[in-house]
Amino acid sequence: MQQAKRKTWPVAMMASIAVLVAGGIAAVSITGYMQRSAAPTSTIQENPSGLKEIPLSNAVVFRDTRDFQDYGKVGWVELADLPGTRTMTSLSCDRVYRTGGMLSCLSVNRGMNTTYDSQVYSVGGQLLATGSLPGEPSRTRVSPTGMVGVTSFITGESYEQVGFSTKTTISAPGGKDYGNLQDFTLLVDGKTLTAEDRNVWGVSFAKDANTFYATAASGKQTWLMRGSLSDRTLTAVSENAECPSISPNGKFIAYKKKRADSVPVHWDIAVQDLSQGTETLYPLETSFDDQLEWLDSETLLFGQARADSPGDADIFSLTLQNDSKPRLFLEHAFSPSIQR
Repeated sequence: MQQAKRKTWPVAMMASIAVLVAGGIAAVSITGYMQRSAAPTSTIQENPSGLKEIPLSNAVVFRDTRDFQDYGKVGWVELADLPGTRTMTSLSCDRVYRTGGMLSCLSVNRGMNTTYDSQVYSVGGQLLATGSLPGEPSRTRVSPTGMVGVTSFITGESYEQVGFSTKTTISAPGGKDYGNLQDFTLLVDGKTLTAEDRNVWGVSFAKDANTFYATAASGKQTWLMRGSLSDRTLTAVSENAECPSISPNGKFIAYKKKRADSVPVHWDIAVQDLSQGTETLYPLETSFDDQLEWLDSETLLFGQARADSPGDADIFSLTLQNDSKPRLFLEHAFSPSIQR
């Protein structure tokens, strides 16, 4: 008999209201771990049904958050049919991302001894790789060249603690494993960052097989970092930036930016023109999930919790125009990825 799973927010969603304090980042959960209804416990499946039917283009893949038996399962909708009928798979994930030839699924197996898993599937639904995570899953990304980035918390730690720590890895299923990005050389203003409290999280891949972006932090400071897999380096691009996401055309990068002097701490969305180095701010009045996704090179997607319905979320869109406001993109959904 399957165990029931509490209906909860992935850690990345809770991180959206983190507050900077001495020695690290602490946070207060948006909804906490609130039970609403039973859902199947995530388990590793060798060949989940429905994955091979997900289109390779013109669709959005997401984690279902309806209060039904499909809660937590991976679903998809054709972009031309929004908000049309969603098609569900049998795969349950706490965080999901699919692009190109692979799908990455991070899952929490709750029980007397809770465990955390990472799985990678082919477009045909075959299990390509699986492994354990050291703690709660936070973010994942798949590159166009067959690499997977995963961020999780070290067991027993979270954004709710001062001095939390993460583990972020990049690897190619069946291929090279680049290990923990914290072990790369971190360069800030030409100097190597060696502080013991340094953390790296939130990978976003460029289209080549070498460049990626991530967040690095130490003390009260965060940086947008440009990474090189071949050189095993992370170089600071700008300050006060978290959880980057690069646009499909490679010209822009979106991230969370802490609003100056806000109490409690508040984040807005910022977009940087990588060639010009200019930044445009898009203020938001409510918290949002930090795994930003691009619908196209002029429109962002992000999840937002439903205040009146713990465990439920909607996906919103935001166009890169002055005074643009978020618009509902897809109800009862979370962790979007666009199939191009």
